Amino acid sequence: MNPLLAAVIALIVYPGILFALVAALLLGWVRGTARALTAGWSGLMPPLSFRQISRRRRQASTLPEGAVAPVIQALPVIALVCPIVALAFVPLPGNAGLAKSDVTLDVVALSALLLGMPVARIALGLAIPSPYTRMAATRSARQLAGYALPLSMAVAAGAALSGHLTIAAISNQATTGTLSVGLSDAARVVAGITFLICAPALARLSSLREGQGASELAAGELTELSGRELLTMRLAEYVQLVAVIFVGIALFVLPFWTTNGARGLAAVIVALLAAAVIGAWEGYAPRLRGREDYPLPISIWLGTPSLIAIVSILALVLARIVH
Repeated sequence: MNPLLAAVIALIVYPGILFALVAALLLGWVRGTARALTAGWSGLMPPLSFRQISRRRRQASTLPEGAVAPVIQALPVIALVCPIVALAFVPLPGNAGLAKSDVTLDVVALSALLLGMPVARIALGLAIPSPYTRMAATRSARQLAGYALPLSMAVAAGAALSGHLTIAAISNQATTGTLSVGLSDAARVVAGITFLICAPALARLSSLREGQGASELAAGELTELSGRELLTMRLAEYVQLVAVIFVGIALFVLPFWTTNGARGLAAVIVALLAAAVIGAWEGYAPRLRGREDYPLPISIWLGTPSLIAIVSILALVLARIVH
């Protein structure tokens, strides 16, 4: 069978979509709870329930005046499809059909898919004729651009440590205990920390915050959305969280484990911890700087994320020299 056709068929019947949605609601609730606790809200962040999904699906959509309807309707779909496709290529329970299709994806293409949702949200904010959404989109674009360099270095380090470009080969290559691999292990850990630092920029929640018993809708890219478009973007954000976390697990966690039981347990534990860390950072970060203080990309390129990424590259080089 043609490999491309086999991949399309595998995606259509991909049973991991249901797993991804359930995991998205669980990890989304963990992140939201950590975010609410660290932000000092009186109420915890309620999860996006199936009842909310059904109600918002039936809600009539009201497109902003002057917006091009096909663009506003297409971008949320793109934002949802990108993380689902990324998840299909990550070695998770439920994607055996895609593995049997003998189609793999390299880390460059996978990273591009992870950028699909935040880029679609930025494009959505620019496409809506509102100064508030465009201002929010500009701020998000500056942040995302700033994290592009450390994110690229982290992914490159993860691929170089395994000597492979495909995500399946990287996650299935277990480490050993020699001196040089010990340095490689350190490089992988530091690269994983860099990836986690960049994760909030890739899997950022929209500005719809539900804490303290009431909804507060601040200026953001999704401020003017309603109905199915808003629902689709919210689902995309939740699924994006799962995609980002499990791509990070495949690159930086699974190579440390050999047995399937240990790999599965490690994936679950790290996923929950990563969701909690991302949520805690989202709740605590505004205390470090003003809500409107969004740093320029150069301050991130020359800041902590890039510094940690450079350390991972140096550890990788040292490991190669010692080996």
